[in-house]
Amino acid sequence: MPQDDDLADDLIPGSLKRSRSYHSDYGRKTYGEIRDLAAADPPDLKARQMRKLIEQTERLQQKGRRS
Repeated sequence: MPQDDDLADDLIPGSLKRSRSYHSDYGRKTYGEIRDLAAADPPDLKARQMRKLIEQTERLQQKGRRS
């Protein structure tokens, strides 16, 4: 599980950085900042997509290998 002070770019592998859900302007934010933005009211949609890439990296990489 990622730590709150880990940078998003360090947590997301290069293969997932080509995804439409990856936003380079959020790459220098920490996981904690992204998680807070995603949970805000209203939620930040870019942050929600980035959080999913971070939290589901393994599943998403497996999905990419199958196609």
